[in-house]
Amino acid sequence: MIRLVTLEEYDAKKLEKLQKVLYAAFGVGCEHSGEVKIPPHLTDPLDAEALLKDVQIVRAYQDDKLLYLTGKKLKDRTLPSGVAPTPGFCFYAQNRGVITTFGVKDLEEKLKQVGRHAMHQLGHLWELHHCLDPRCAMYPPWTLAYNAGDTFFCNFCRDKSESKIRLAKS
Repeated sequence: MIRLVTLEEYDAKKLEKLQKVLYAAFGVGCEHSGEVKIPPHLTDPLDAEALLKDVQIVRAYQDDKLLYLTGKKLKDRTLPSGVAPTPGFCFYAQNRGVITTFGVKDLEEKLKQVGRHAMHQLGHLWELHHCLDPRCAMYPPWTLAYNAGDTFFCNFCRDKSESKIRLAKS
């Protein structure tokens, strides 16, 4: 189960559309599991790693994947190629990640962009690596063309995610 947990107030109908995107992408249930507060010692821009370590965990089952959604800016990351904005972060092959809607005025209007970033982080939770296909949600998100893409997995990433999800259920 994917549990979408908000860190600020979001419109329920728009969250429902994001949940449908994630359900279609992974074929597992996705539900909004409430709102929790950002730990008070964290300041803007948020350090995504520290946030995930310190935020309240909302889970019903051990294998639930938690995706926190915030409208706050996440601190830029330093990569070998330079500094890049951070649209999301997760602990690879574990159970929680975060994405930001910072700069998105209307979630419904930018649903593909937000959905793609959510799919990317959830893909990492199910042990997917970056993909060379620019159409795939697992393509590196710091590239210029990433936000123009659709909520889509290439055949390889779809097969691998379905395999990981089936194994998790057994």
